[in-house]
Order: sequence, then structure tokens, then C-alpha cells
Amino acid sequence: MKYWETDQSIPLPWRDVACGYWWRYPNPRSQHVFSVDMLDTRVEGDKLYARRLIMKTNPLPSWGKHFFAARRVAVIEEVVVDRGKKELVWYTRNIGLASFMATVERVTLYPGEGTRTSEIQTNLNGIQTTMAGTQSTMPDTQTTMPDTQTSVRKQCWIESSILGFRSAINKFGVDRYKKNCGPATMGMQMVIEEKLARDQVVRLGLSEASNPCSCEAKAAQCEARVAQCEAKAGQCEARLGQGHKAQLSEASSGQIYEAVKRSLCDSTQKIT
Repeated sequence: MKYWETDQSIPLPWRDVACGYWWRYPNPRSQHVFSVDMLDTRVEGDKLYARRLIMKTNPLPSWGKHFFAARRVAVIEEVVVDRGKKELVWYTRNIGLASFMATVERVTLYPGEGTRTSEIQTNLNGIQTTMAGTQSTMPDTQTTMPDTQTSVRKQCWIESSILGFRSAINKFGVDRYKKNCGPATMGMQMVIEEKLARDQVVRLGLSEASNPCSCEAKAAQCEARVAQCEAKAGQCEARLGQGHKAQLSEASSGQIYEAVKRSLCDSTQKIT
């Protein structure tokens, strides 16, 4: 059996990352995941338990294709969310190709070390310290750091039952896990950040059309206002005689520019 572990971090609060666990598939960094199905959920006290069936399409190495022709592997994932402890743990194990390479993964999400509450008690049970003949009592202090990041601990166990190939298969499994675990965490972070951004837009009551950062919306507003200006310029030309066209053309161009400029700065400004 081969064992490997690593520690990573996500620059987001634990609450957001714990919620993002349910959104992490699909993501651009885990395109080998074919489908995800929820099997059961239950709540016991302050803990949420869930179990999911995940179908993956991890390719076998060229030498592994001589043993199995399967291209999809069924994986069971079990998760425990402890709100009181602020800890989310999920376990995954493959139920397909287990004799070729049985893989068990354990991932723990918990508030980063810099975000946990640190308590420094320097005066326990009234103990006093004396220095240079001066007696002083140091009070208890407590420092609470903001919850700004989440620590991710990933652990992996790999074992093969193929005689004569165990070492090669175990090494292949660990090497592939090392290669994929980093991008998997990055993909999870990407989908969480995108989901949080969409939720923020909804909370602010914005839409794609009303978003001031939308280039398409700004272009549409410009085209509509320029069309209004051109229509007004045409009306002015019709009223004035042919002898004043040259003067009107120069003056109206400046007025159109100023009118469009003012209306873009102030949406309530009317073009005159």
C-alpha cells in the first residue's frame, strides 16, 4: 500500500468553501468527472451526512489496458459536515477496478491556522510573576482572527491486487494523484468564486442588462442616443435654409457630442 498527503489552502472563508463543496462539479479542472448523483442525506444533531455516486473517466495507462477495458469508474463519496466544529470531511473510494487499483481519499476542510481563535492565558488561577522585585499580574488575553482562508488537507491510500505489478501500479496511482490534486483544488476554488459573484449580483438586484460594467448595454445606450441626436439634427436642417447648412453642420456636430457626453454621465439628462 502507498500513502501520500499534502496540505493546501483556499483564500476564502470556511463557510463559503463548505457550501462550495456541493458545487465543485463540473469545473474546468475536473473534466474527467462524467456524472454526480446524490444517494442519500441525513442530519444528526449538528452534523450533515451525505453520500454520492460519481462516475469518472480516468484513462488507464497503456500497460493497464491489457488487464481491463473499462473506461469509466464508479466512485462512492461520503461527506460529514460538522457545523459546530467547523470541519468538512469527505471520503472517496472506487468501487470499479478496485482489484486493479483501490484508491481511498480523505479530504478535510477547516478554518486556516491564522483564522482560528487563539487564546493566550498568562494568568492561570491567580498565579503572579515577580521581576526585579516588582510584583505584577498579567491578565488573560484572547485574540480572534478573521475567517479569511480555509485549509485543505488531502490524504490518499492506494493498493493493488495484481501480482507482479503492485509496485508499478501503486507508484502510478500516487503519481497521478499528486498531479491531479492541485488542479482539483484550483477548480473547486474557481467555481466557488464564480458562484459567490453571481449571488452578489442577485443580492444587489442587478442583471446583465442593468450592470454598469456591461459593455453590450453601454453600446446599446450610445447607439440609441446618437440616433436621437441625428434625428434632431435632421429636423434643424429642415427648418433652416440651404445657405446656413455649412454653419449648422459644424455647430450641430459639437452639440451632438456634448449632448451625448452629458447623457452618458447622467442617465436622467434629456438630449435637446
